[in-house]
Amino acid sequence: MHIEIRERRPQTTKQVPKPQETPKPREQPKKPVPKEELPRVLTPVNGEQPKKPVPKEELPRVLTPVNGVPVKSGRGYFIKTSCDEFFRSVEEGRVLYAGDDLKGYSWVIMVDQTNGYISVYTKAGNVLVKKGERVRKGQVLGKVGGHDRECGIGFELRLQDGSPVSFELVR
Repeated sequence: MHIEIRERRPQTTKQVPKPQETPKPREQPKKPVPKEELPRVLTPVNGEQPKKPVPKEELPRVLTPVNGVPVKSGRGYFIKTSCDEFFRSVEEGRVLYAGDDLKGYSWVIMVDQTNGYISVYTKAGNVLVKKGERVRKGQVLGKVGGHDRECGIGFELRLQDGSPVSFELVR
């Protein structure tokens, strides 16, 4: 006796045709973006919306905080002016730091601006704001101080992580 073993196949059921769908256009695969061209993402703090970064090609244009002659320095500008001048906030924001315990910088004010930058004012003669205070654009922050036999104020612009940003001063 010869026994033949066959695979059992399920019985096919009658298939109901599906309604015609319009074919979707095929999406083109996206090219990977080089890491240096990716936008910088800032993490929101205390439920605030993230602030938009500035493209690398554009230098931020910042109002001069005091009337005077700007001289480019390592991380920003030293703005030479008369000793009786007051300097002002270049943008609205909140004072992160106002003190004189950073050696070699005299009085320093750091303002977390609403546009995502931190403005740093150094070499001040005195300070008229305190930490945590909200400041308006154009509000007087303090009086300029003396530095190397010249009066003026140091001014820098930084990202939220503290790294310096190149920028252009405008009057």
